[in-house]
Amino acid sequence: MTTEIRPIEDGEFAAWLRALHVAFFQDRDAEAEAAFRRPFTDLRRCLGAFEAGRVVGTFRSLPTTLSVPGGGTVAADAITAVTVLPTHRRRGLLRSMMNRDLAGAAERGEPIAILIASEYPIYGRYGFGVATEHATYAIDTPAVRFAREATGTVELVEPVAARAIGPEVYEAFRRSRAGSIARRDITWDVQLGLVSVPGDQPWKGRVVLGRDASGAPDGLLRYHVEDRWEERLPRATLHVDDLLATTPDAEQRLWEYACGVDLVATVNAPDRPVDEILPWLLVDARAVRCTHRADMLWVRTLDPATALAARTYATAGRLVIALDDPERHAGSRFALDGGPDGASCARTSAGADLVTGVAALGAAYLGGVPWRTLAAAGVVAERRAGALATADAMFTTWPAPYDATWF
Repeated sequence: MTTEIRPIEDGEFAAWLRALHVAFFQDRDAEAEAAFRRPFTDLRRCLGAFEAGRVVGTFRSLPTTLSVPGGGTVAADAITAVTVLPTHRRRGLLRSMMNRDLAGAAERGEPIAILIASEYPIYGRYGFGVATEHATYAIDTPAVRFAREATGTVELVEPVAARAIGPEVYEAFRRSRAGSIARRDITWDVQLGLVSVPGDQPWKGRVVLGRDASGAPDGLLRYHVEDRWEERLPRATLHVDDLLATTPDAEQRLWEYACGVDLVATVNAPDRPVDEILPWLLVDARAVRCTHRADMLWVRTLDPATALAARTYATAGRLVIALDDPERHAGSRFALDGGPDGASCARTSAGADLVTGVAALGAAYLGGVPWRTLAAAGVVAERRAGALATADAMFTTWPAPYDATWF
């Protein structure tokens, strides 16, 4: 039976969501969810796989911007809601939807595509590489003692007040952190419990605003507490839902608050950067344990010249990168000239210094994975002696690339 891949129409949104619910084991009212999501959903970017008029696959992309080293941003095609019904697996539907969306992204002038993978093995074959990771930390609060005292202040604020100030803090935060994406209005509304997705429990918790010595907002902590007692001993767990800071001092101040709440024995902090500074702020770093680490943001280049020219580089250098792309979206040879003040990149016929696949370039693009690590794994080949060392010196970045926003 023939399967058609196309953008969905307004009257098909609920059916599209029902197919999504099947694949992700969700039990929701599709009609209510469609009414909720329709005002901020561009149906032109919602693809459906249709068989005999029935939705058997879903695929959606969102326009966003990705922070890159140097404080700039690049337009990105954020891919989400990717499913194929169990009855229609192994028929090439995902590949058809993916290639249609990536071709559309290139036409829209989005040089990068990004996603968060539900399963690790799926997306490498479409040219995506793991560019950022995140970690979960468990903090034993009775053992926490900070080596020095932070300046500034913190205050509890209502969600409505946080909604007005939070985006400003987040934008300042993400300018300093490669790998961060723009955060949509609806994301703020849901995360602060101001609106709820039909079928989901609304967020209920507390918000703390940090201010520097001059009184300017420089950090935001969003958390909720799981209360527990053992034989009249307090054993509550404070769950960090968001901790955003524009300076290390602001970050310490928010951690001081989180680790100092009465009756809390443990702080659970998921979705944090892998180079978390908290252990280095403490007298006893063993109070902090990394309990989980995993891939977060996957990156795929669609216009390598534009993407590579959008970021800055730690040291000045020149590289000719021969890029292989089996999906034929981005393959060619590119000459990159870059340094701390900017970069240029263009196609070239010069001899290659490095030969790589598009997925490996995605992994290295934000500086989160060393080129020599990729070469050791056999996915990058050095054609000019010293090119790997040059690439690592140029692409390295601090802090580690990090995405604090799910999509």
